[in-house]
This record gives sequence, C-alpha cells and structure tokens, in this order.
Amino acid sequence: MNKPFIKKPVVINLRNKIIPICAIFLTGNVWALDLEGAFYKAQQYDPQYQAAKAERNANKAQAGQGWSSYLPGFSYSRQQLPTLFGTNVTSSVSQPIFDAARGAAVAQGGPRSQFADSNFSSQSQDLAQRTLAAVNQIILVNEAISANQGQIDALKFQTDGAQRKFDLGQGTITDLLDVRVKYEQAKANDLTLKANLKNAKDQFAAITGEYPDASDFRLPNKHDRFTVETLDVILDKVKNNNPSILSAKANEKIAQYEIAKASGANLPTVSYVWQKTTYSGVPSTNNGVAVTIPIDAPSFFNTYATYAKAEQSKSIREQTELKAKVDAQKYYDLIEAGQETIKIKAQAMDTAKQSVTANQKSYEAGVKSTTDVLIAIQTLFQARNDYAQAVTSQAANLLGLLLISAEESNGAIKQTQQFLFSK
Repeated sequence: MNKPFIKKPVVINLRNKIIPICAIFLTGNVWALDLEGAFYKAQQYDPQYQAAKAERNANKAQAGQGWSSYLPGFSYSRQQLPTLFGTNVTSSVSQPIFDAARGAAVAQGGPRSQFADSNFSSQSQDLAQRTLAAVNQIILVNEAISANQGQIDALKFQTDGAQRKFDLGQGTITDLLDVRVKYEQAKANDLTLKANLKNAKDQFAAITGEYPDASDFRLPNKHDRFTVETLDVILDKVKNNNPSILSAKANEKIAQYEIAKASGANLPTVSYVWQKTTYSGVPSTNNGVAVTIPIDAPSFFNTYATYAKAEQSKSIREQTELKAKVDAQKYYDLIEAGQETIKIKAQAMDTAKQSVTANQKSYEAGVKSTTDVLIAIQTLFQARNDYAQAVTSQAANLLGLLLISAEESNGAIKQTQQFLFSK
C-alpha cells in the first residue's frame, strides 16, 4: 500500500490571493488500492479469466482422456425380447494389444496437458496487462483533471482581475474576453475529463468488480531507475519458457500425433477379448484374440487433412517464436530509452516549478505580467502530464518485458508495482 508522500506545494500569490499549484503531487493514503490488489481482485472476478480457468480444466480432461485410451474396456448388456424365451445377459472385457490410433491418443496426453498449462499462463498474462492498462488510464485521467483544475483556479483569478480592471477603466474588453474564453474552455474540459474518468473507472470495474476510490492510484513525485537482465538472457528465457511459444509447440506435437491417429484408423487392430454370456440361466464363456481390419474411405482423406494441419501448426509455431523475439527486443529498447526519458521529464518538471517561482517574483517586482505567470503555471502542469505519460508507458513496457520472458504473472505485477508506485 502507498504511504502519503507530501511535498510542500508551490504557491502563486497574485495580489495577495494564494493559488495552490502542486496539490496534484500528493499520493493516496495508506489504505489506497494498489496494482497488486487490483490484479488479485481481477483474478477473482474477471469473466474472461474465469472462462480461462474452465478452459484449462477442459484441456486437462482431454489430456486424461488421451492417457486412458489404452485402458481395458468393459461392456454389459441385458436383453429380454418377445422373440426370446429367456433373458440374454452378456458381459465382455476388451484389452487393446495393438491399436495405432489409440497409441497416438495416449502420446497426445502429454502435449495436451502442457498446452493446458501454458495456454492458461498466457491468459493470466493477458489479464495482468489489461489490469495495468486500466490502472494507467485512471492515473492519466486523474493527472489531467488535476492539471486542468489548477488552470481553472488560475484563470478564474485572472478573469476576476481583468473584470476589475475593465470596470475601473484600466483594461480593455479584448483582454477580458480573451481570458474569459480560456476560463470557459478550461471548465468545459473539466466536464469532458470527468466523463473520461468515469469511463476509465467503468473499465477498471469490468475487470476487478470494484470501483476505485479517489485516493487510489496516485503517482509519487519520483521514480527510480531499475535494472533488467541482459538482452541475451531475456531472449534465452523467451525461447525456452515463453507461454505462447510453449502453447504453439504443444499444438504442433498434438497435430503431429493427429497424423498418426488418422493413419492408425486405417490399420488393423488387435485386442484380447473375454466374454461371458448367460441365456436362460445357461452360462458360456469365451476368450481370445480379436483382429479388426477397417476399410473406411473417408479415413484416407482425413489423413491428408491432418498433414495440412500439421504444416499449419508448424508455421504458427515459427511465427510465434519470431514475434516473441521481436517483441522482447522492442520492450528492451523502449525500457532503455524510457529510463532517460523519465529522467529528462523529471528535470523538465523541476525546471517548470522553478519557472513558476521566478515568474511570480518578477510579477511582484512589476517586471512580468499576470499572463506570464499563468503561462508558467500551464507549462508546469503540462510537464507533470508529460511525466505521467512517460512513467505509465515505462510501466507497461516493463510488465510486457517481464511477461514475455516468462516471469510469473503475480511476480511481474509486483515488480511493476514497485516501479510505478515507488516511494
């Protein structure tokens, strides 16, 4: 949870009226919801993620079905027909000895189980990215609202001052109308931004089942540099452990065994059969080897179809590997550039604060005008917005790099949390 980070606000004194400038730099209270908490709630609520859980169970069941293909089968039937003068009861047990199709189904059990796990990991990663995207949107809209509110306060004061000057004959109607237009525009922007905030909260609630409080997801004033592993290490993890690649590899193996299943459907099968029949109370028992020779034309065409699907799965696996490698390199490069970008944006924000102070002093000395002070204020808030954009983009890139290099979703969210809401 975030602890309060309170920094003495810069203030503007325009003819003895105090206007707070840096109130937007305060973070939420110690009970504010953080990124880890949001992700936990999303794991319990998000409908798409709940569907992924059910899908994993279904895939696991298919793996179990494949593993059980070579187990013996048992059948029981009881018949009592008008044409019979007694009851016919038949029990039989059949144990496959040679069945190529069943053997291929058994072999598919491992890849199907691996696909179930890796595909679910991919769904968990998707949820992590969707959660961060929802949080980032709330952060950016809150920053924009705070910035715009600061401009409203400053423009309100300037409007009042321009009105007084006009009433005293010291100002022009043009000056009054110009500042009034800016003031009204800022108020209109506030309505739009608040509508955007509601939409962002709706998106967040759709994932987590809960609306965030006003104090949630407030950025601190400073974000420290962080280190990531070398690109070679990351690419090695991507190659061997990336869930999307593992899913594609599992699908490729499943498709290859499908060829064996389709081909095996045209081969003879050998089974041991034990059968007991009771008719009108008279039992008889038989056992022996049963050989079945299938002749089924559609099975031959199905074999060619499975060959084509196997080639398709191979191409998809190669495409997935290439995309994961390119994305990892992209995230790595963006993070490297983002480290410097955040540093520069932070320096720009500090410079903007100093500019506000300098313009205020010059205004009090009669060197600068009110407009100069207001421009400096607007620049400060724009610098803060630019900083927030840089930080949230860096958080998204960090999470993307961690996930694509097969970091467990909860661990990746925790590391992103430590950067984004660092104290």
